[in-house]
Amino acid sequence: MIAGELDFAVAQRELLALVQPLAPVALPLDEAHGHVLADTPTARWQLPGADQATMDGWAVRSADLLASPTPQVRLRRRGESAAGHPHEQPLHAGEALRISTGALIPAGADMVVAQEDCRVHGDHVDVDRDQVGEARPGHFVRLAGSDVLAGAPLLPAGSVLGPGELGLLAGCGHATAHVHRPPRVAILCTGDELVPVGAWPQRGQVVSSNGLMLAWMAREVGAAVTDLGIAPDEPDALRGALERGLDFDVLVTCGGISVGDHDLVLPTLIGLGGELVFRRLRLRPGRPCTLLRAPGPAGPCLVFALPGNPASAHVGFELLVRPALRRLQGHAACLRATREVVLTAPAPRDARRVHMVRARVDGEQATPLPAQVSGDLRSIAGHNALLELSSGTGPLPAGARVTAHLL
Repeated sequence: MIAGELDFAVAQRELLALVQPLAPVALPLDEAHGHVLADTPTARWQLPGADQATMDGWAVRSADLLASPTPQVRLRRRGESAAGHPHEQPLHAGEALRISTGALIPAGADMVVAQEDCRVHGDHVDVDRDQVGEARPGHFVRLAGSDVLAGAPLLPAGSVLGPGELGLLAGCGHATAHVHRPPRVAILCTGDELVPVGAWPQRGQVVSSNGLMLAWMAREVGAAVTDLGIAPDEPDALRGALERGLDFDVLVTCGGISVGDHDLVLPTLIGLGGELVFRRLRLRPGRPCTLLRAPGPAGPCLVFALPGNPASAHVGFELLVRPALRRLQGHAACLRATREVVLTAPAPRDARRVHMVRARVDGEQATPLPAQVSGDLRSIAGHNALLELSSGTGPLPAGARVTAHLL
């Protein structure tokens, strides 16, 4: 265990050093979008498979054009090659073959003349060599293997599969991709005061909105999420719920992690074999954020115990859980992009800790949300950045430059 309060950046480094990508699985390409390649696939055939025309016109022999003593070259018309319907007979000297874009070049031909540079007269085609320009092999021809050679590596391991990457794999013979599997994540909120979303809270109760928020934050990063609901502040029931959560790759708990008489999550996790990695962060909001490794039926489980205040849970997920979920999926870049911005209004600081201020960033300007109390739901809605304000007394004035973590 790392003792004492940690700077969040140190906690991130320790976390990412601890986490390794999950084992690869084979996914059909139509399910692999957004996943990270775990190997380096190779092309099963070359592309294009044979020489193709890149222009509608006439397939000819460049030697026929070069040998003509006049700019007007008359050739005998001979059949057609269309996309998907190649002409299988070779082209002989003095012949021209009608050809479409994407169609295969017949044997004997080595260039294509655009149709606007030709005139058709019955069984003959007249080519205007002056309009064609240089008569050379390969003119308007896409050569076999010019895109991809058979056996060539297509994408390096670690590539994120987007539409273009999936198209490349499919076109080169792959129906599946070996990717790091999505982490299985359980979300568990704790506290006697919580009621499910949609219920009408009674006196002293609140809706368990954090569970909904955290589940969608995990889904947005590609995790397969199971919501375990609400566990009460009762030792046996809490222990049972936490045991169920340890059957996943990652367990995210929310609430019950401070030092009050009813904060039972940490001692219960330790009783289940959890090993502390770190206990607190030098951070506002989110100081009680805790990381453990615990044994589970399916293997080791990474447990993030987040505070119950909405902003604390939100910031803790952004700074810790999200990077871990990206690393588990094999992403090289696990942290949010940052940008230096200018405050348009004063922003509050904490005398002892980094304060992550929720804000709207537009270009290089950042406007803090009016609500910054960690228990206020308004403090987690409508922002697109976390402003990293170093510790100090008094607010930072408008015009100050700060680092924004872009969400």
